[in-house]
Amino acid sequence: MNDQPKFEEIRILGLETSEDEVTPGRSVFEEDQSGNDLPPWTDPPATSSSSDEWLEEEVPRWADDVPEEHESQQPVANLEDSSATSFFETETTQASSGISGEFNPPILPPEEPLPPLPDNEAPMQEPNQDGKGGKRSGRKRGNSSGEGRDMPVAIITGLALGALVLIAFYLGAAVTMVVATFFLVLAAAEFFMAVRRAGYQPASLLGIVAVAALNLGAYWRFEAAVPLVLLLTVLFTFLWYFTGVDREAPMLNISVTMFGVLYIGMLGSFVGLMLKDVNGIGMMLAAVLATVGYDTGGLVIGRIAGRTPLAAVSPNKTMEGLIGGMAVSFAVTVLVTGQITPFGDTPGDLGSAFVLGVVAALVAPLGDLCESMIKRDLGIKDMGSILPGHGGLLDRFDALLFVLPATYYTARLLDLFGG
Repeated sequence: MNDQPKFEEIRILGLETSEDEVTPGRSVFEEDQSGNDLPPWTDPPATSSSSDEWLEEEVPRWADDVPEEHESQQPVANLEDSSATSFFETETTQASSGISGEFNPPILPPEEPLPPLPDNEAPMQEPNQDGKGGKRSGRKRGNSSGEGRDMPVAIITGLALGALVLIAFYLGAAVTMVVATFFLVLAAAEFFMAVRRAGYQPASLLGIVAVAALNLGAYWRFEAAVPLVLLLTVLFTFLWYFTGVDREAPMLNISVTMFGVLYIGMLGSFVGLMLKDVNGIGMMLAAVLATVGYDTGGLVIGRIAGRTPLAAVSPNKTMEGLIGGMAVSFAVTVLVTGQITPFGDTPGDLGSAFVLGVVAALVAPLGDLCESMIKRDLGIKDMGSILPGHGGLLDRFDALLFVLPATYYTARLLDLFGG
């Protein structure tokens, strides 16, 4: 028992006192700590009378002090070198050619100069402002006073056109339908050609077909055909640009295409909707007479008494011409249409004709001014030149496009449909 070793002390691991003294805030790995002692934080800052050794070695140097042989002073490339010259020439050629492997359409239609004006047409004095705040060149538009218009030719053309329409009415709804569809197709062609001259790239062929289909579908299948044709038009217009038939600014040009279809095709499809009814010829005649009354009254009274400018979109139209046109439209509708079925079931019944006269007198100027706004935005005087003395078909039938749906819904409201 005496042979057992004696323990002098018991040591518990983890409670030993470290033999190394470590100063708080100093690294335990520093070998020489005696020379790196920092002064107490309460001491004032020390100033050095001479620069430290590292400052002397790392003083910043200005670019003027850098030797010329240093790599930073050498040029990146020598423009006189043949390889550099060929590089820049290649880039310039590719940029000027405008041909790229990527499809990058413009956001807005290109600013192309308009065709030269005829000698008898003067340019506008003040350019109009477009929707983006930029200025566009404009043209002087025809006005309600008929200034600059060959009146004898315009009268002869108007009488011939009126005779053709009356003959179509006399021959029946089918012939009227054919003539009206033909006029709508020509008006759509004028519109799409006009917007193309302004720099847009609509799906013209597709739009013209859609305009004809809307009127024919409305005549054959009544109101159910209109939304179907519009749906198909939207789908095929997307495919037109998706498949690459046209690739310029798809979103912009799809909008222009659909606008033409809605403006001419959908408004014009009320011809087919009215002609489908047994009283359709009478409704069409009432719409035509109201429109002719407005155009004729505005022209004559504007020439005689026009003094006050009407609107910025058509600065040459006058307030006197507008009021005169509305008054004549109302008078013609009441006095003449009141004798025609269905607005005059019995001769002298002016109640329905009075309502139509008020509606047509309000709507016809709107159609005229809206088309003036479109032409002013496009910077053109007329949509076409197919009608001597008048311009294009769309110029002559702009008010009628708005009077057609007004007449249709007035007849529906007054329950004048016979079948």
